[in-house]
Amino acid sequence: MIVITTHVNADFDCLASMAAAHRLYPQAVLVFSGSQEKNVRDYLATANHHLPIVKLKNFDLGKISQLVVVDTMSKDRLGPFGELAESSRVKLVLYDHHPESSKDLRADEEHVAPRGSCTTLMVEIMREKEIAITREEATLLMLGIYEDTGSLTFTSTRREDFEAAAWLYGNGADLNIVSDYMRRNLSIEQMEILHDLLERLEYIPINGVEVVMAFASTKRYIGDLAQVVHALRETENIYVLFIVVEMEGRIHLIARSRIPAVDVGAVATTFGGGGHPTAASAVIRDMLMTDVRSNLIAALHSTIPPSPTAGDMMVTPVISIVKNGTIEEAEAMLTRYNFNAMPVSDGEIVAGIITRQTVEKALYHGMGKEKLADYMNTEIARVTKETPYERVKEIVIQQKQKVVPVVDDTGRMMGIIGRTDVMHAIHGDMMKSRAAVPIAERKVARPVARDLSGLMKARLPSDLLELLEAAAECASECGYTAYAVGGFVRDLIMRRKNLDLDIVIEGDGIDFAHRFAEKHGGRVRPHKKFATAIIALGGRRKIDVATARTEYYTEPAALPIVEMSSIKNDLFRRDFTVNALALKLNGKNKNHLIDFFGGQQDLKDEVLRVMHSLSFVEDPTRVFRAIRFEQRFHMSISSQTENLMKLAISNRLVERISGSRLFGELRLIFDEEQPSQAMWRMENYGLWRFVHRSLAYDDTLHSLCKQAEEAIAWHRLTCDRKNLRAWMVCLLCLSRGLAEAEAGEMMARLGFMKEPVGRFLSARRRVAETVAAIALKVPATPLEIFDAFHGMDDEGLIAVMAAAENLETKKVIAEYMTRIRNIRPQLSGSDLINAGIPGGPVLGKIMKTILRETINGILTTKDGEIHFAKAYYRKLTGKEPVGA
Repeated sequence: MIVITTHVNADFDCLASMAAAHRLYPQAVLVFSGSQEKNVRDYLATANHHLPIVKLKNFDLGKISQLVVVDTMSKDRLGPFGELAESSRVKLVLYDHHPESSKDLRADEEHVAPRGSCTTLMVEIMREKEIAITREEATLLMLGIYEDTGSLTFTSTRREDFEAAAWLYGNGADLNIVSDYMRRNLSIEQMEILHDLLERLEYIPINGVEVVMAFASTKRYIGDLAQVVHALRETENIYVLFIVVEMEGRIHLIARSRIPAVDVGAVATTFGGGGHPTAASAVIRDMLMTDVRSNLIAALHSTIPPSPTAGDMMVTPVISIVKNGTIEEAEAMLTRYNFNAMPVSDGEIVAGIITRQTVEKALYHGMGKEKLADYMNTEIARVTKETPYERVKEIVIQQKQKVVPVVDDTGRMMGIIGRTDVMHAIHGDMMKSRAAVPIAERKVARPVARDLSGLMKARLPSDLLELLEAAAECASECGYTAYAVGGFVRDLIMRRKNLDLDIVIEGDGIDFAHRFAEKHGGRVRPHKKFATAIIALGGRRKIDVATARTEYYTEPAALPIVEMSSIKNDLFRRDFTVNALALKLNGKNKNHLIDFFGGQQDLKDEVLRVMHSLSFVEDPTRVFRAIRFEQRFHMSISSQTENLMKLAISNRLVERISGSRLFGELRLIFDEEQPSQAMWRMENYGLWRFVHRSLAYDDTLHSLCKQAEEAIAWHRLTCDRKNLRAWMVCLLCLSRGLAEAEAGEMMARLGFMKEPVGRFLSARRRVAETVAAIALKVPATPLEIFDAFHGMDDEGLIAVMAAAENLETKKVIAEYMTRIRNIRPQLSGSDLINAGIPGGPVLGKIMKTILRETINGILTTKDGEIHFAKAYYRKLTGKEPVGA
């Protein structure tokens, strides 16, 4: 594991340097060696940074193989990492800008140069490697430079610091945000304008938001108005603030917002300025102050979203039960779809609503066969798509109607609104109020939807952006709505590389796939049962397409029954909240993240949480997925989720998983870069007994699997002859302590048929024999090495390397895999036939002998090989080669 750290009491230069180092080491995690300064803590609590920061508490230092240290070279300033930095088993990499001293650490790799800040050094390296950055990253890096150079005023500031700052400014660094965190005392002139602005504050309600404005003029130029705005906002505890000051013939607008619903950057853009949703500015020319005021209010009206209508809130298609159904059928439908209430239909017209409470009471009284029409609630409120949000909220909250049908002028159902949909609307409404503002120790309230356009441009390659745009255009032409979903969206937010594209279509996914392939080329492989398709575009590029669907399970661990649904229901059927994220590709709010279930916050908190309490009951394979994600993303499984996992395991639901599905989950774990820790966690949860009753993952087996993990990593870096089946290596290691019959049972449990089980057992025997042989005598000469390992596939060789007890033996195996097995004679069978040696068994024997003599170093030229072949032919047959 690679860890990036810095000195204790970290400032912005430390944090920015760590963030930059993460771009150089994207697989690394960030761990602070101690505390952070308050303004850094404030930034981490409120900024949307998604840095992979792991808490030092309970962190296993023994897992670290490489330590990257920024902004210090002193062991004494690294807290618990100090001793580790001097350990010979850990590769140490240093990045620093401080003068060197004799007491500094000595590293395997050092990047040290005299700069005003360490961040400047990191920026220089990023520019050299042509690493693109987002506006948020540019702002954080600018904070690092400003921190250690006193906003470029300290005498330690170098020319390179100005150059780095200029590059960051060109990449979108927001000086308004920088000013907010770089706290300084106000000058006399700033104090005067602050007092003037305080007397001119106006409180104006706009689309449910209280916006504060102040307009002033001064004959003198006042520098750093952002500091004045910051002081004004803090003094009056203001949440949305627009300050407009006229000085020296120009009008300066500075805006701040603590409410997600108010994007001040979008407002500033209308005046020719720009910025971020929370901080923005503009310099306005050729406009009177009165015009600025009226234009500002108009811009706010068009920018601040109004409360939604019923059409914005509703879910389609509607799942309903027919009027002539029974109470028993209603109970089955409610359970199948996990609803507490649903509409009752009479054709396309809504006839009433049936609730779970009514159904359960009727069943208690033995009325399961009774007609639904007799007991449904017919006195219900209906709304149209234009009905305001406030009216819908009144129906659900005050009138306690659990679902609200949305109908057209004829009464035909167009959609349905449930309590959860209303709660999301209420949450969006809260984003306009002070309740959404984080206070001390309160988590940030994150909006259900936010624009990811900037992040997409910064993180995704151009060909993938073009592919997403093509999918959006095709979906719009079809009249569908397209969403990128799942791991692709999760990893985009986490700034991790993931080019595997999954698209969900609200409409007909298979129809979309065929139309897309017809327009852009490619082949379509549809799967009608699950309403999915794969578009193969060539060059290993593919798109997985699914119709937005909901699922229900007829019994635990069974395959799901699939029906068409909305994106919200489609996301709800997924395993964890961090995977229930969608990126809308077309239509209104294009390129916006859709987050119904709090996945953004769980990503920031590094928490893995299931979608609902029956998640592991419906699909026990999610137990293995939870462990895999926990280790890959360095997350913690929430206590409730872990309790549900343990309950599913204790109830032996994992036993019901088919062999092929169980192997599929294990294979994904085995293919991880560091699978051994996940395998150890499986032992902690008692999961190996479901693979085989005699399989115990003890310390010895864990050590063997860690060795295999390192050998696999070596193979991936060194041997490009073919792709290694890491799962085979892991299974060979796992079965080492099992009897042959037990190993066969294990493979059969994993769904393997008789023939592949036989091949596995044969490979297992060869591995055991080879391990025993080299333990007695390590082969020394090239020919001995060839004889010891010839005929083994790479998986067996890696398993032997993992079991080897010393480094010299591992080197011998590596020598065979990288050099000896690739040795070939210079002549071919055709050359021998041309030399007069007829084809047949004798020729084959001669070729094998020539190979052995070549490996031994006896034969080194083609002429020598031909001469040897002729002589050996005479010895074997007593004849001369034909034509000799």
